[in-house]
Amino acid sequence: MNQPLKHDPDTLPKPILPSWLFDQHTPDCLEDAAFSSGAALSLLHVLLSDPNCAVPVDLLRNRLALRAAVHCSKIEGRGVTEAELRDAYLLTVPGDVMGPDGDMLAFWRAGTALSLRHAGWRDRLQAFLPEDLQEHLPDWSARAEDAAASPVARATSVLTDIVQVFPRQEAIALLCADAILAQSLGWDRPLPLFGLSVNRKTLRAASEGEDVGPAYHSAVAHAAQNAVRLAHDLARRAAQLRAIAPKLRSKGSDEAITLFLSEDAVLPSTMLSPTIRGSSTAMTSRSARRLCERLIKLGVARELTGRGIFRLYGVS
Repeated sequence: MNQPLKHDPDTLPKPILPSWLFDQHTPDCLEDAAFSSGAALSLLHVLLSDPNCAVPVDLLRNRLALRAAVHCSKIEGRGVTEAELRDAYLLTVPGDVMGPDGDMLAFWRAGTALSLRHAGWRDRLQAFLPEDLQEHLPDWSARAEDAAASPVARATSVLTDIVQVFPRQEAIALLCADAILAQSLGWDRPLPLFGLSVNRKTLRAASEGEDVGPAYHSAVAHAAQNAVRLAHDLARRAAQLRAIAPKLRSKGSDEAITLFLSEDAVLPSTMLSPTIRGSSTAMTSRSARRLCERLIKLGVARELTGRGIFRLYGVS
């Protein structure tokens, strides 16, 4: 999925679903809502699976995890920005408490990194949950698989079960739904689609026993559509970053590019120096700063904070 593009990224088609699918905020009819979510998920699945599109899936997942963390913080009553969450997560000294904002981002990054590829994925998901939820997951998962046919229906079954028993565990419930959805679709790891889109009003209604099936489907349809747009944008930017690699000619530049193509934000002082994260290649702090400045001059990266120190960089 991360092979170089075979075509000019600026000429790639952008398969965005027609507007009539989303003309209604939430379709009243479950069949209409399910059609919308199925169409959007199919489009996203094809895009992620097509090597010619070369979507940087790890970067997409981490950027969506950041957005999901913002969304879930809002559900919990905290209005935070993406920048504030990045700071709380990346600038906390190891061993110190990140606080609820950093913890929320860490939760979504870890949750969306769960491997669903091999047998035992249920055990891995179960171990990720708080102890008071762990004993219930096997029954919820089995009930979803036995009673529901479509991937979204399976996911919403688990989501509803959790919020009805643990109404304050919204983020956990949304992550579990995303894990069940991804596994049902055959994806290696979750993408936070429920976590990006299902609002507090819908979760509260579900916890009180109301039928919110159309709202679930509509939320997933919009999230998948937005993920398609972001995936195309990141594929274009990733192709531009790969294209300038020969111009860097510095030790560790290839490993650094790989890092930029997987991380939403890069903190040079810890992620590039003294060793480039994910590799054994050493890089001095000066070289790390110069590399980031060079990427900005080449138009393939940008500084995310506007600060003079503790700068964060990401794909432009």
